[in-house]
Amino acid sequence: MPSKHPSTSPSKNPSANPSTVPTSKPTFSPTNTSLKPTCSADQEPFSLCLAINMSGSLCNSYTGDLCIGCPQIIASSDVQESFCRDVGVSWRSCCSNFAYVKELATLIVNSLGDLPVDKSFSVVQFASDARVVSGLSSTAQTLSTIRQLTYSGGLDNHADAIQTCEQSLSSSFNEKKMIMLITDGETGVPASVPEGATESAATSAKNKGTIIFPVLVPPDAPDTNEGSIPLLSRISSSGKVFDFTDDDVSSDLQSQEELLNHVLCS
Repeated sequence: MPSKHPSTSPSKNPSANPSTVPTSKPTFSPTNTSLKPTCSADQEPFSLCLAINMSGSLCNSYTGDLCIGCPQIIASSDVQESFCRDVGVSWRSCCSNFAYVKELATLIVNSLGDLPVDKSFSVVQFASDARVVSGLSSTAQTLSTIRQLTYSGGLDNHADAIQTCEQSLSSSFNEKKMIMLITDGETGVPASVPEGATESAATSAKNKGTIIFPVLVPPDAPDTNEGSIPLLSRISSSGKVFDFTDDDVSSDLQSQEELLNHVLCS
């Protein structure tokens, strides 16, 4: 299967040993490196926590494997059919989907970092549980943190991700506090009523004035996450879910612009 976003021009530095076999897992790439908001209103200072999912469902090829530590599990004699680790993807990123998540987070921080207002970012990674990777920091430090994220595998604990983001934002003096939950939408922890735990954590954060923006990214094909949208809509402050699962380039760009404007102009 060819890349969802093929290049329109040949590489200036082609590989000396190009692969003759197309990847079975295309690499998703955000379509811009920096975007600008369209609203003209003055922006207020803000603090944003990026909660980044690195669960097994991002990389497990619909096998249900938790992909702990991202092993390369060979499904057949064809190395292209391996999971969880994708051929040609960096060791830290593990699979093309998580590489996409990191690229998308980078684009968001780059775009927001260009704004001439006081801002700070924190980064929380989550799977079976959540932890703060970087407390409130500058744009440059946050971009460095995102580049160095190492995929963990595991289940999906959205409740812990929201609660951990809240903790990371507690030291901010900025009135506008936001959580961007970047996830493939699977919810597996706690085992009992996981959706209820996620909604409870989101309600608690929103009651404190924190704005939540769910961002839906592709699960590992052929899995789908359409069933995740109702839950994410309920935890969203606006009821909107920003969907980055469409393989159409123009739709992806539209989603990027819409997300940036919603964060800054609402």
